[in-house]
Amino acid sequence: MRPVAAAALAHAALLFAGTASAQLSGTLDLGAGAYRPDRAIPGGVASIAPTMYLDGRAYRVGASGIYTDAPGGRWNFQGAGMAQLRSPEVGPFQLEATGQLEVTRHFSARGVSAATGELRGYLRPSPGTTLWVGRLRGAVSSLSGRRPLSRTLLGASTRVGGIEVGVSVSSSTFDLFGTADQAARDPSDTLIAVPIIPHGSSGPAYRRSLTDALVSTRWRVVGTDLDLALGRRFGHNTPDLTIWGVSASRSLTPTLAVVAGAGRSGSDPVTAVPGSRYLVAGLRLRVGAAAPAALGALPTAPDHTPFRIGPALPAGREIVVQVRGASQVELAGDFSDWRPIPLQSEGTGGWRAVVPMRPGLHRLAIRIDQGEWQAPPGARAIRTEFGGEVTEIVVE
Repeated sequence: MRPVAAAALAHAALLFAGTASAQLSGTLDLGAGAYRPDRAIPGGVASIAPTMYLDGRAYRVGASGIYTDAPGGRWNFQGAGMAQLRSPEVGPFQLEATGQLEVTRHFSARGVSAATGELRGYLRPSPGTTLWVGRLRGAVSSLSGRRPLSRTLLGASTRVGGIEVGVSVSSSTFDLFGTADQAARDPSDTLIAVPIIPHGSSGPAYRRSLTDALVSTRWRVVGTDLDLALGRRFGHNTPDLTIWGVSASRSLTPTLAVVAGAGRSGSDPVTAVPGSRYLVAGLRLRVGAAAPAALGALPTAPDHTPFRIGPALPAGREIVVQVRGASQVELAGDFSDWRPIPLQSEGTGGWRAVVPMRPGLHRLAIRIDQGEWQAPPGARAIRTEFGGEVTEIVVE
C-alpha cells in the first residue's frame, strides 16, 4: 500500500503549501468497474484517484495519482507532480512552461520514471478561440535503462454556443528496448518490445514514433457535465487504433458528485501500461471548493463589492460586478448554456443582471468590451483546458 501512502503525503504537502495569495483545489475519486486489458484476463477493478493543485496568477503546482487493484494481484499505480509558469499575456500571445515528474509501478514491471519539460505557446485570435503549439523533451528510466522521449503537440479550441470543442494532435518519438524484429512481430497495441537487455545496461533499442489525433467536446446539460473524446492512433509499424472515451459528472452537493465513464484507451509506450476497454462509476469528493456566495438581504446602501450574487428574486438571482471604464459587460455560464447575457450599467461602475439560476454548483465568466472571457473581479479564477477563465459559485 506504499503507493496510496505516497499519494496521501503529496496531498498533505500541498495542503501545507497553501497560502492566502493562491487557491488550493482538488478532488478524490473512489470508483469501481470492469476492464478488459490488451492481452490479459478481463475482470473487475477498484480505484482511488487523488488530485491537488495550488493555483496562483502566474503559476500552478500540483500532484495527482491513481491506484487500481484487480483480482490476481494485478495492481497499478501512476503518480505525477508538476510545476507550471505562465507569462503575462502580450496581446493575443502567451507562453507556458511546464516541468513534470511521473512515476509508474505495476505488478508486471519494476517501475518507470519519466522527467519531462514542455514549452507551449498560445494564440487567441478572437474571444473564445485558442490555438497552441508545444514541444516536449525528456528522459524515461525503466527496465534498467534510460531512453529519450520527444513530442510535438498542436491544438485548437473554440466555444460553439454552450459546447466547448477541442482538437489536438501529438507526435511522439521514443525508444523501445529489444530489437526491430521483435517490435515488428508484436501484433498488439502494447508497443512494448520484449526486453532482452542485461541488468545495468542500456542494451539494444528500437526507435519508434506514433501520432495521436483527438477531438473532444464538453458541455453541461441540466446540471450534468458531459465529456466526449474520439481519436485515432497511427504511425510507422504501429497498428492503427481508435481510442475514445465518454464521462459524466453530476453534483449531489457542493462538495460531492457522482461520476461515470467508459472508453477504449491506448497503451502508454513510456510507462508500459497496456491499453484497455473500461467501464467505471464512483464518487468524487471536492476539496477547496469556492465558498458559497453571500445571500443576505438586499443592501440599503451602495455596495461596491467587486462581485456579488444576490438573494432569490421572482425572476432569478441578481448578479452585480464592479467594472469601471467599460462600455459593455457580458455574462455567460452553465445556467445560460454559455450564451452571453448583457449586463446593465448602474452608472457608478456597477453592472447588473437578474438571471434564472437553480441552486447548486455553477461556473460562470464575464467579458468586458468583447475581450477575453475571464473570472469576475475578486472571484477565484480557474483556467480551463480550452483557454480562458471561469469561476465557480455555490447557490443555495
